[in-house]
Amino acid sequence: MQFIRTRSMLIASAMVLIALATPVFSQTAADTSSKDSAKRDDVSLLKQQIAEQQKEIEQLRTIVDQMKQRMDQSLIPAQTATTQAPNLGQVVSTTPMVPKGDGKTVAASSDSDLHSMVASAGALPIPAASTLSAAALPASSSPASPGGAPVTQAQMEGYTKKVDQLDKALSALNKGLAGFKLTGDLRLRSDNIFRSSNSLAAAQQNVRARYRLRLNVDKTLDPHIDTHAQLSSGTYSNPLTFDSDFNGTVSRSPIFISEYWGDVHPSKYLSLRGGKMSEVFADSARFLIDDDVRLNGFQEIAKSQSTSSSLGKVVFEFRAAQYIFTNPNVQVLPTAAQCSGASPPAACAYVTAGYPPGRKVPSTNMFDQGIVLTASPSERWTHQFTLNFELWRNPNSIQLASLASGYPLLGSPYYGVTLSGAISGTGNGTTKPGGAIYTADSFHIGQVAYRLDYKAWKSKRQGFPLSLEFHGGKNFGADFYGNAAMGQISLGETKKLGDVAFKYGYFYKQANSMISQITDDDVGTGTGVNLRTHMIRIDVGLNKFLAWQNLLFIQNELAGNDPARNFYVPVVKGTGTQFRYQGQLQFTF
Repeated sequence: MQFIRTRSMLIASAMVLIALATPVFSQTAADTSSKDSAKRDDVSLLKQQIAEQQKEIEQLRTIVDQMKQRMDQSLIPAQTATTQAPNLGQVVSTTPMVPKGDGKTVAASSDSDLHSMVASAGALPIPAASTLSAAALPASSSPASPGGAPVTQAQMEGYTKKVDQLDKALSALNKGLAGFKLTGDLRLRSDNIFRSSNSLAAAQQNVRARYRLRLNVDKTLDPHIDTHAQLSSGTYSNPLTFDSDFNGTVSRSPIFISEYWGDVHPSKYLSLRGGKMSEVFADSARFLIDDDVRLNGFQEIAKSQSTSSSLGKVVFEFRAAQYIFTNPNVQVLPTAAQCSGASPPAACAYVTAGYPPGRKVPSTNMFDQGIVLTASPSERWTHQFTLNFELWRNPNSIQLASLASGYPLLGSPYYGVTLSGAISGTGNGTTKPGGAIYTADSFHIGQVAYRLDYKAWKSKRQGFPLSLEFHGGKNFGADFYGNAAMGQISLGETKKLGDVAFKYGYFYKQANSMISQITDDDVGTGTGVNLRTHMIRIDVGLNKFLAWQNLLFIQNELAGNDPARNFYVPVVKGTGTQFRYQGQLQFTF
């Protein structure tokens, strides 16, 4: 019992140190801000102060790590626990010594006194005194504590959570330097694609190493305004991935501004956002929208207050978004006669995409709106139901941007550079082989989705949260091949060394069901739609910030060309089964 009380007081003392350090850091940022408004050249002082605070933060982090090590060393079975007298130099008293503002220390006679001292420092929000009390910690089962109850797994989990909360508070302080929060990830991937040849398609074999680097910068301007930017690796012409190949001899790869947005939230129930961002219904499901796609535009989310019902706590959300894909800046297209000449103007490429000669070219947009209903009967169970509807305007421009004749018009002017090729991701049915007009008359796509999360399963080593997910989609603008569906199950998580997680998914996407250029390119390699794919994934945790991930995709096509219905696809039914394996190390910071 004594060593547990000692660790409790060590934890509490560390929180006091954090509490005392935080006001100094906050005051430094505030003073620097006021000086900056009065005198812009006083940047060096700010950098010096931040560096000093960073050293203090690292010292506090060292203290937390030492406490965790002591906790791990002390978690021995009750049967082997023994009581020993303190050795020379060992701390006998468990009364925490709390530093005062004048550099002196005072003794906290009780846990409530300790809580009062920390709270009076005016720093990070800390748990109530009851959560810091030694009585809340597991009772010792050693002979030195007669009649003490054995330490249960639940008690030790609660004790571990308290230490983790302290670590998270310290991490939040570390990430909030000068009001900027920095996060990111680095992924090293082995990406391998194999397919045998037959009479319908050639063989494929592509074994390559790739990397993905992303750095997020977040800044809260006031309690109701947030800003965000992301720098990432990637390529200009492939919106479906942030990956860069190990290629190009010793040349350097570019870095892009892949995300940027400002978010105004007058209350916690309303969010208004504008910029380049993930789709408003993005869910990492690999169904309608690829996880890596970022869209320019605006989105709005309105939430209801949590209400109690037979389903538990229920939250209702209304989401809407308006995205802009092109700005053609073509007031009037050339006439049919001009476009049929020997040297037609470049803008005549729009005519091949179905835009009438002599008329203006409108922009391409997508409007998405729908609802999300989340119900939590308990902390273990969560149900989520989604219903949304995508309305596309002038989608043929996207197909045109995927062709050699169209990418200079639609890709290069936006970036102010000349791209080396068209955007990737074709796969939909078109009216001609390799044409610029989709077979589907329009893309009016409805989606219904359901997700179930269960978080109660645990072993002695790790937790095994369970997730079940189902999606169904239909393009109401297509006369045929307009349906899509998927099902997915996942079990486990990777938070420390030896943790494992498993996932299986089945995907069915007909050729006119959604726009291939923005749906997942791993589930569909070489074509985003017209496929049936099995996904098998196994992840192994190496530590809190590093996991080894393994993904296998087995893909077959659904339909072949049908000239009678003006339907042509780039990868036809009967093409050899395609296998794609991705083995990767995922670093998170």
